Amino acid sequence: MTGAFAAILLLLSAAPAAMPEEVTVRVLGRHHPQLLRLSRPGESHVASVEGGRLLLDGRPVEGTRVFPASLWRLSVRGAPPREYQGSVSLAVDRDELAIGVRMAIEDHVASVVAAETEGGTPMEALKALAVVARSYAASARGRHADADLCDLAHCQVLGTEAPGAHRASARAAARATRGEVLRLPDGAIAAAPFHAACGGHTADPREVFGGEGTGAAAVPDPTCPAAPWRTTVPARLFARVASRELAAAGSSREVPVASELRFQRGQGGVVVRVTDGEASVGGEAFTRALDRALGHGKVRSARFGISGGGEDLLLSGSGIGHGVGLCQAGSIRRAGAGEGYERILRHYFPGARLAAPSPIAGRLLAEPTAPPSAPLSRTSSR
Repeated sequence: MTGAFAAILLLLSAAPAAMPEEVTVRVLGRHHPQLLRLSRPGESHVASVEGGRLLLDGRPVEGTRVFPASLWRLSVRGAPPREYQGSVSLAVDRDELAIGVRMAIEDHVASVVAAETEGGTPMEALKALAVVARSYAASARGRHADADLCDLAHCQVLGTEAPGAHRASARAAARATRGEVLRLPDGAIAAAPFHAACGGHTADPREVFGGEGTGAAAVPDPTCPAAPWRTTVPARLFARVASRELAAAGSSREVPVASELRFQRGQGGVVVRVTDGEASVGGEAFTRALDRALGHGKVRSARFGISGGGEDLLLSGSGIGHGVGLCQAGSIRRAGAGEGYERILRHYFPGARLAAPSPIAGRLLAEPTAPPSAPLSRTSSR
């Protein structure tokens, strides 16, 4: 083997994961659609499910029907009409329509940024979110059996109802960062998460999610407001949720009162484990289960304490969301104070590098070792 050929093989083996040009998103699933109207200029169809079969314009269709890339308008019961640029696929999932849209990843990024922010958000904060959203989308290929992503908070909210001016700002943020992603030291694209407000300190992804791969770390974030919240939880409901979650983890005990549980806290004060001495569950999973039982939006984060007794418990907490990665509230304040998106990302993702559109170039997000006056240097993606 020649030295030149060996060098080429080494380069190829060290090449970072490629950036996808498109992603497939399962859309409108939260509405459990059984009837869909889809149209584009000069073409209109009605799709439905009857007896577990897909009907298109009243005629049965076997398997999956795919419509070519275009600007499609989709309407289902319970949701305003939405427009998507891409190809649309229709299939049956049990007794519902499975609607997929294959779209350019940059269109997806712009739509996520528009849906996950509000008008007036500083451009540098929009850029930071664009990089994070693109990284997550590129790293989460095939998260669902029939799609890379869904349009819910489970993946990334994908909406088309934002005001026109805000949509334009989101598109500008996506264009300004086109192709840029967060990469880990091994070249893999980081599964970079974000949340609404950390409450003053972000959480450790290993403690919350139980693994690596995000590039994030637990860091103080004094720019984020405390975002305090309080909610009352019936003691019986709390015990029921705790017993169910711990039983699924292998416990044989009933949990009559919250005082019999132990709450392990991680960095930043987030509850990372809940145990009854026999089994344990993750703090984030427990928090979500309790919030679902209350009807959503009541237990806003896993950073909480419990007081009270008798028939009701009082949960007092701070922050909104899981607390890992980009804190949107902190990012907005940092951008408002003049920080650029690169510096914002460096704060929340010290274990990643900002990779330029070229797959073999990147800007390290860790603090540079050069003198403070020196700019961040271009480095190889490894």
